Amino acid sequence: MSKLPSSEAKDDSDNFLLYIPIIKHDLYEVRKGSVYLIFIHDKPLEKALRWLVKKPYKSDVGLDSMGSEVWLLIDGKNNIHDIGKMLFVKFGDKCDPIYDRLILYLKYLNKKGWISFKKDEKLN
Repeated sequence: MSKLPSSEAKDDSDNFLLYIPIIKHDLYEVRKGSVYLIFIHDKPLEKALRWLVKKPYKSDVGLDSMGSEVWLLIDGKNNIHDIGKMLFVKFGDKCDPIYDRLILYLKYLNKKGWISFKKDEKLN
């Protein structure tokens, strides 16, 4: 097993690993250990497109096992470094390079508008 990378930086206030992810898209459910994000298509344009292409009122996106674990670890208290350590304990070398993958995934979730980030108040 490889060692966890160090998150030490010269200036902790700008260390992205110390940011705390916050869930913004709170409509989800856990089925058989996997997280499914649920989307309701009720905007006027979506209603028209639903009728036109026979799209359902509600759809969901299933996350894989690692993505589900990350989602469930986002509790508004764990920073990115803590989430990485917990993933390493659960998945071991399967998640290497852990912080590169985790940051890329969290930035994707943020770009989609499903999560946001806040700085840890303890550092200020």
